[in-house]
Amino acid sequence: MAADWIVAFVDLELEAASGIRVGAGRGSPQDATDLPLLRDPAGRPVIPGSSFKGVLRSAAERLLRGVDLRLACDVLSDDRCLAGKRAASVSDLERLCWTCRLFGNPFKAGRLTAFDLVADSTDTVVRDGVAIDRAELIVKGSQKYDYEVAPPGTVFRGRLRIDDPEPGDIGLVATLLDLVDAGLITVGGGASRGLGRLIYRSAPVFAQVRAAAFVPGAAPEVVDLAAERAAYARRLETQP
Repeated sequence: MAADWIVAFVDLELEAASGIRVGAGRGSPQDATDLPLLRDPAGRPVIPGSSFKGVLRSAAERLLRGVDLRLACDVLSDDRCLAGKRAASVSDLERLCWTCRLFGNPFKAGRLTAFDLVADSTDTVVRDGVAIDRAELIVKGSQKYDYEVAPPGTVFRGRLRIDDPEPGDIGLVATLLDLVDAGLITVGGGASRGLGRLIYRSAPVFAQVRAAAFVPGAAPEVVDLAAERAAYARRLETQP
């Protein structure tokens, strides 16, 4: 009999502890700034789910490779998972590294889905910047520009979903979110100038639903996060 389909998820409520900037490219003459923010149709700043998932994956690779190189393949080398193959068998897919199994790769969809983080307000601020001559370390002529940011205090809300999580997956994701809260993972552009810091507005609570027992309107099952963190630690310790 096939295993039950389990969907775990966490609703995120993150507050900007610094300016947050995910840009929409160079502005048009109609824009009030040279570098406007990416916004949703209602005009609210957005951190795309793809961007947030990308920074989580990058952090996971650094974290897991620091424990064991086999836990996260080097995506820029020929040693990456299934490098050079046109097709993959089921057994090949089962041998993907932990990072590729959770976040996906060209051969297999990831278990983790990140939805857009949308701000609770349309308020933004415009900051000034100047171009720097990298050789002379001085202002380069009169090349001034400005850029738009979501100000500190802006609350972003979104969701992460993990389909059929493997042991340790939820613990790993919770650890990555803790690193975001600690300021060790930043989001968006301008991190070197102090932008991109998000902190918990409310502590994340993971929940899960078993499809076979799903009842519309019923409360989802709250995940025992302590147990999931323990499973994450065990998986790190028992790598072959």
